[in-house]
Amino acid sequence: MSNSEPRIALLGTINRDTIHTADGITTESYGGLLYSILALAEIASEDSAIYPICNVGSDMESVIREKLEPYPHVKFDGIQFVSGKNPHCFIDYDEEGRKQETLRNDVPQISLAQIEPFFDCDALCFNFITGMELALDTAQQVRAQATSLLLMDVHSLTLGMDENRRRFWRVPPQWEEWLGCVDVVQMNEQEGALLADESLDCEGATRRFAERVLSLGPSSLMITRNRQGSETLSYNGNSEVTIDRFDSVPAGEPCDETGCGDTFLMGFTWALLQTGDRNLASQFANRVAGINVCLRGIEGIGQIGQYLKPEDRFVVS
Repeated sequence: MSNSEPRIALLGTINRDTIHTADGITTESYGGLLYSILALAEIASEDSAIYPICNVGSDMESVIREKLEPYPHVKFDGIQFVSGKNPHCFIDYDEEGRKQETLRNDVPQISLAQIEPFFDCDALCFNFITGMELALDTAQQVRAQATSLLLMDVHSLTLGMDENRRRFWRVPPQWEEWLGCVDVVQMNEQEGALLADESLDCEGATRRFAERVLSLGPSSLMITRNRQGSETLSYNGNSEVTIDRFDSVPAGEPCDETGCGDTFLMGFTWALLQTGDRNLASQFANRVAGINVCLRGIEGIGQIGQYLKPEDRFVVS
């Protein structure tokens, strides 16, 4: 299934991040879609083309060019620099790994016209960093018109915003319609429990939820479970839900969970395009996330490639 020149589009928001971790360290960094872009740039072959689709505040244009221009296979065609300040996310982690986010500043939603040039990419990934990247109608039109493999990290679709711009958990309006827009859905176990309205700590509950999600149109549901790895759920030939489990693979001592979901999806997307095998893709996704958790902030992402041997990248010569 390998494509000699794979084209992958990544839709989301690039944030400025201020991260406070439980060990008392504060990291001023940049994040959001940057985790996906830079992780994929490290994973993917140099003959690939990576197209971020995002609106970026003009105050961050020089930073974004500095971060991305060292990667020739990251293209600027889908990036629009807009007037005003870029979104700034303040993230506070407690000792249990839970986080509280506060978001400052907004950029315009991504329009269908911005996405149309990438309808024929091999993959198009929706990564909801703010949860407000685009309208549901736009996503549905992408589903109807694009020929790409469509993937989604639910992520901040599950977050509302109060009057002080603090993010809070809530069931996303029309979440079933959102999930019906893609082929592959990714979420963590807390997000899954929110949508399922029950804990996913047993196989029966997980299977019930998967049946509901897969009936909406996706062919695969991935649930990440932190130190317990992940599960990939899909229908088998008898129209029964199968659950394939994959171990987490930390590359060292975990220090920062920020971006693990983003890098997981990039590992999965790249390996799936190269092999066509969901299980291999899920294993590789856990490996990439296991590298990311041992790195701190966006500055560490550039080291992902150092942990991977050439044969790990699934590139067929």
